[in-house]
Amino acid sequence: MKKIFSQLILFALILMTASTVFAAKATPDEQRAELDKMSEQVLERIYKKYPAAESIMKDVYAYSTISASSVKFGFFGDDRGRGVAVNNETGKRVYLKMKEVSVGVSVGAKEYDLLFLIANKEAWDNFVSGKIKFGSEVSAQASDGVNGSTFADATLVAKGVWVYQLDKKGLAFELSLKGAKISPYKKLNKTSE
Repeated sequence: MKKIFSQLILFALILMTASTVFAAKATPDEQRAELDKMSEQVLERIYKKYPAAESIMKDVYAYSTISASSVKFGFFGDDRGRGVAVNNETGKRVYLKMKEVSVGVSVGAKEYDLLFLIANKEAWDNFVSGKIKFGSEVSAQASDGVNGSTFADATLVAKGVWVYQLDKKGLAFELSLKGAKISPYKKLNKTSE
């Protein structure tokens, strides 16, 4: 069992290092193109697991996709991700990075996708500016309070923001407190505004 967890942690560290090295060498246009392609892949995987998400996407103000990886060992954990937020009303795209830190009993490594559903302009502005910090789960099913849509299987993570999560690879055991922050990539958003 110890060997499996060691291999998972090594896998996650290699994955994080490889994505960081690629991102550092690619031009901003190449990085935006990579994140746009990654976003399409995240949507495909989420729709397969949560078919209701695809129909909900037509009615939301905006959405964001993030692909992330996680390493947890002992009392500390670290998650990192990258993605893009898309405003369905204006067409604006904002490229994002995610950092999550956890404290508690945890061990393992995994890759996962996130699809955030953003209900209105206020939630959008807070989300893309990095003003929202995410904590533990609030609800397994909730209504957006605006147009009556029910976000079945989504978790309410902040006012006007729901998330679907899909684990892709790996295994992690955790009993911990988490805090996550999503913020814009400054260099990737300069020319995309």
